Amino acid sequence: MDFFIRTRSAADPAIDHDVARSCSSKQPYASEGEARAVAAMNGMKLFTYHCRYCDFWHLTRRPTSGDGREEV
Repeated sequence: MDFFIRTRSAADPAIDHDVARSCSSKQPYASEGEARAVAAMNGMKLFTYHCRYCDFWHLTRRPTSGDGREEV
Protein backbone atom coordinates (compact mmCIF):
# COMPACT_ATOMS: atom_id res chain seq x y z
CA MET A 1 0.00 0.00 0.00
CA ASP A 2 2.82 2.40 0.83
CA PHE A 3 4.35 1.80 -2.61
CA PHE A 4 1.04 2.62 -4.30
CA ILE A 5 0.67 5.87 -2.37
CA ARG A 6 4.27 6.94 -3.01
CA THR A 7 4.20 6.22 -6.74
CA ARG A 8 0.82 7.58 -7.80
CA SER A 9 1.01 10.73 -9.87
CA ALA A 10 -1.97 12.63 -8.42
CA ALA A 11 -4.97 12.20 -6.18
CA ASP A 12 -7.93 10.61 -7.94
CA PRO A 13 -11.21 10.39 -5.98
CA ALA A 14 -12.38 7.32 -7.91
CA ILE A 15 -9.15 5.42 -7.24
CA ASP A 16 -9.08 6.56 -3.61
CA HIS A 17 -12.62 5.23 -3.17
CA ASP A 18 -11.61 1.90 -4.75
CA VAL A 19 -8.56 1.63 -2.48
CA ALA A 20 -10.69 2.28 0.60
CA ARG A 21 -13.33 -0.24 -0.49
CA SER A 22 -11.05 -3.02 -1.72
CA CYS A 23 -7.93 -2.69 0.41
CA SER A 24 -7.43 -0.34 3.34
CA SER A 25 -10.65 -1.36 5.08
CA LYS A 26 -9.81 -5.08 4.91
CA GLN A 27 -7.48 -7.43 6.74
CA PRO A 28 -4.37 -8.28 4.66
CA TYR A 29 -3.20 -11.90 4.38
CA ALA A 30 0.25 -12.93 3.17
CA SER A 31 -1.08 -15.76 1.00
CA GLU A 32 -4.28 -17.02 -0.52
CA GLY A 33 -4.02 -20.09 1.69
CA GLU A 34 -3.91 -17.98 4.83
CA ALA A 35 -6.97 -15.98 3.73
CA ARG A 36 -8.89 -19.16 2.89
CA ALA A 37 -7.95 -20.73 6.25
CA VAL A 38 -9.22 -17.72 8.21
CA ALA A 39 -12.51 -17.77 6.31
CA ALA A 40 -12.89 -21.53 6.81
CA MET A 41 -12.12 -21.35 10.54
CA ASN A 42 -14.85 -18.75 10.96
CA GLY A 43 -17.36 -20.63 8.83
CA MET A 44 -17.78 -17.76 6.40
CA LYS A 45 -18.71 -18.12 2.73
CA LEU A 46 -16.20 -15.75 1.18
CA PHE A 47 -14.01 -15.35 -1.87
CA THR A 48 -10.30 -14.53 -2.00
CA TYR A 49 -8.60 -11.99 -4.24
CA HIS A 50 -5.09 -10.68 -4.72
CA CYS A 51 -5.01 -6.93 -4.13
CA ARG A 52 -3.46 -4.78 -6.85
CA TYR A 53 -2.81 -1.96 -4.37
CA CYS A 54 -1.01 -3.66 -1.48
CA ASP A 55 0.04 -7.01 -3.03
CA PHE A 56 -1.62 -8.97 -0.19
CA TRP A 57 -4.71 -11.18 -0.25
CA HIS A 58 -8.14 -10.11 1.02
CA LEU A 59 -11.56 -11.70 1.52
CA THR A 60 -14.79 -10.49 -0.05
CA ARG A 61 -18.43 -11.52 -0.25
CA ARG A 62 -18.65 -10.62 -3.94
CA PRO A 63 -18.00 -13.43 -6.41
CA THR A 64 -16.62 -12.42 -9.80
CA SER A 65 -16.06 -14.98 -12.52
CA GLY A 66 -12.73 -15.21 -14.28
CA ASP A 67 -10.61 -12.98 -12.07
CA GLY A 68 -8.97 -15.60 -9.87
CA ARG A 69 -11.28 -15.37 -6.89
CA GLU A 70 -12.32 -18.64 -5.39
CA GLU A 71 -15.07 -19.47 -2.94
CA VAL A 72 -13.99 -20.51 0.53
